[in-house]
Amino acid sequence: MKEPDSQSAVARELDERLVELQSLFEMSQVLNSSLQLRSTLNNLLLTPMGRMMISRGIVLVVNEHQAFEVAALKGLPRTLMGKKVFCTGELPDSFVVADIRETDEKLKAFFEENRIDLVIPIISVQRTVGIMGLGSKLGGIPFTPAETEYLTSLSNIAASSIENALMYQKLELVNRRLDKKVQELRTLFEIGKELNANLEIDRIVNLLIYAVMGELVVNRCYIYLRRDDALQLFASRGMRPDDPNCQLLNAPGFISALAGVDRVLNVDEEEPAPGLQLLREMHLKLVIPMQMEEEIRGLFVVGEKIKAQPFQPDEIEFLSTLCNLAMISIENARLFAEALEKERIEEELNIARDIQQRLLPRGCPGNDYIEIRGLNIPTYQVGGDYFDCIRLDDNRLAVAIADVSGKGVPASLLMSSLHAGLHNLVGIGGDIPAMVGRLNNFIQANTGYDKFITFFYGEFDLVGKSFTYVNAGHNLPYLFRADGSIRRLETGGLLLGMLPDMPYASETIPMQKGDLLLLFTDGVTEAKSASDEDFEEERLEAVACSVLHLPLQELLTALVDAVRIHSTGMPQSDDITMMAVRWLK
Repeated sequence: MKEPDSQSAVARELDERLVELQSLFEMSQVLNSSLQLRSTLNNLLLTPMGRMMISRGIVLVVNEHQAFEVAALKGLPRTLMGKKVFCTGELPDSFVVADIRETDEKLKAFFEENRIDLVIPIISVQRTVGIMGLGSKLGGIPFTPAETEYLTSLSNIAASSIENALMYQKLELVNRRLDKKVQELRTLFEIGKELNANLEIDRIVNLLIYAVMGELVVNRCYIYLRRDDALQLFASRGMRPDDPNCQLLNAPGFISALAGVDRVLNVDEEEPAPGLQLLREMHLKLVIPMQMEEEIRGLFVVGEKIKAQPFQPDEIEFLSTLCNLAMISIENARLFAEALEKERIEEELNIARDIQQRLLPRGCPGNDYIEIRGLNIPTYQVGGDYFDCIRLDDNRLAVAIADVSGKGVPASLLMSSLHAGLHNLVGIGGDIPAMVGRLNNFIQANTGYDKFITFFYGEFDLVGKSFTYVNAGHNLPYLFRADGSIRRLETGGLLLGMLPDMPYASETIPMQKGDLLLLFTDGVTEAKSASDEDFEEERLEAVACSVLHLPLQELLTALVDAVRIHSTGMPQSDDITMMAVRWLK
């Protein structure tokens, strides 16, 4: 009678084995039908929990840091999802939690805390990819060896599916990162086109700020640009005018804290420091250097994200690249603005230079008694040198030479005023000192305290054969006498424009045939050599004495050549203006 019972038991065992194999086969199909990790792990838990009436289960998978991370659970708090447990030992094929202390105390504590009784490693090709933990069966019935074997087989079948799902998850992550990188590159390309299409710094800065605030969803941005070796706040967005921190943005302490930044600064990840504390108090999170040609020319300061999330490394990298692109555009815009300003100034100077040249006489009147020649060689800038020769009547000729203080358009305008004032006053008549006094008052009333004019004026009386002059602070002219003597003409008074109602004196000198008067401005005597030596009046006098016999135009040319030889290799720093007058009878 026992033999049939034995056969019956074997038959039942075979049936159970067939059912288990069928279950494992079906489970293998289910597990391999999906590459989604969550779906795979949920199926792995639900099958044994439903079959063995288990109330709780959990699956931990190995992450990139070789820690076990909770990836699926049933009957346990959702707060456990993502929790990481580090294991320092090797895991057996299966074990109850009571035996785990021989393997790892941390795992034992975790499973005991969550009332997990049976733990089965999930092993794929000799590598543990996870752990399945199950709570007790209903009624507290212990797991049989057959059930443990079934669960081990199930975990082995699931191992390859889990590994495939993990690989697929990694690929998805890589693809998402790649998609994000592509999107960032597209964004950089589009923003770069916008930045390069603008040559106004304000618009470039606005584009940068709004691009960052839109892409990274931040609440505040500040841009500091380096000007004259100092950081200056150029633009700010996101702070109300009544915010007390507004005053701190330009405070020396805050600027000083920023000035030392030479790399990307993630404020929350830095060690405590006095300068960083101020940034933290203002809830600022990132300081991004804006570089060009490896030189930091600005800083981009970023506040918190609207949802207070931390900045990710790829976001910081994106922001750094964008800031550097913007810095190139800002620098190009600055250079373009400078070029436009230079072009505008050059145009104004050309107009002023043309006006100035038109005020100078095209030729000097002469007759049988007197010969007059003058020249003016302007620098690349507009200067204030002036000379003139005016026929007063048939018997009188006037000469004038002046040097207006300063350079550029203001000096040119003052020279124009002098020209207008002189031509108005010489027609009125009266003595020369009185006329110069009125001219001084006119200049003083129409200029600032820092503007003045050195001025020399004289009149030739052809009938009386004399020359009457007033020297108002000008370089002393030379009078080379026919007998070989030399006089310097110094009688006069103060420079024009210094003080009102100043007295001026005149001197009258008799003229003889062969006498030569040489007038000049300080652009002649102060011309510099390569060794920083002035041409000086002594050299001018010596050269003039050696060429007195030449016709006046050739004489002036010889003097200019001497000045240029002295200044070889040096730029002309001031106008060169000279006049020569020779008495013929």
